[in-house]
Amino acid sequence: MKVVSVTVCYQADLRALERQLASLRRQVDQMLVYDNAPPDEALSSICREHGAWLVSLGANTGIGFAQNRGIERAIESGAEAVLLMDQDSEPQPDMVALLVQALLQHPQAAATGASSIDMRTQRQSYFEFDTGGWPGRWTPVGNTAGQTVNAAYLIASGSLLRVATLQAIGLMREDWFIDHVDTEWSLRARAQGWLMLGVADAQLGHRLGDKVTKIWFGRPRQVPHHSPQRNYYMFRNALLLLREPFVATNWRRYHLTRLVQLFFFFLAFAPQRALRFRLMVRGLIDGMRGRTGPMP
Repeated sequence: MKVVSVTVCYQADLRALERQLASLRRQVDQMLVYDNAPPDEALSSICREHGAWLVSLGANTGIGFAQNRGIERAIESGAEAVLLMDQDSEPQPDMVALLVQALLQHPQAAATGASSIDMRTQRQSYFEFDTGGWPGRWTPVGNTAGQTVNAAYLIASGSLLRVATLQAIGLMREDWFIDHVDTEWSLRARAQGWLMLGVADAQLGHRLGDKVTKIWFGRPRQVPHHSPQRNYYMFRNALLLLREPFVATNWRRYHLTRLVQLFFFFLAFAPQRALRFRLMVRGLIDGMRGRTGPMP
């Protein structure tokens, strides 16, 4: 199976990106890097050194637009599967092989996704799965060899997408700019009968959010959060997601509850509370209006 990786950058940590490319070059057939910024010679040098093909998009076009341009080029080059990566994710040496194996073993799988570990806290991520009610959570533990879970959705970074599925259901919602783009694609694929498989022993070092805050809310929790501007997209796109006809009622309830929890968390624990409040409210208003694109 020919695999092409697509890494999307924005103000990249060049050392982290270099570690990613050094690992990927031994795992995939071709590496594409799409930079949401003007040309940068340091980034160009790293990509040349590791044999990656770099496209500078000139400005921040959003993650969906960059992913779609990479996916289109990967398909033109004969890819059978496309590996999506964030700029600071670090795949383990056998990650892609394990994702490919699972994809080949499950013909109805739209995508397979790695199990990520936060490189700051060493916390193992979980996969959410559909129970018909409140979503369940499955965390890989113990001997994970060969274990997979029928996940509700996969985060973009470390997910291997089957080209046949992309051609059948379409590409990413680039008009959403960022946030919930991977969730929407996953739920859209599942609504058409495809599976999303989490692969327990495919490991990915990852950093979700700019910062992790530890709080007590019924139990100890570690909550990642981004810049205040990301709060706008998080809230707006959650409402856009709920407007989609293929999103089941239980997922609508879940995401609405999550928005309420995040709203009070950001106001209580995150910096720049006043700005976050304004942007979250603005996101909610634009989401109800159906507004897409970059934040005005």
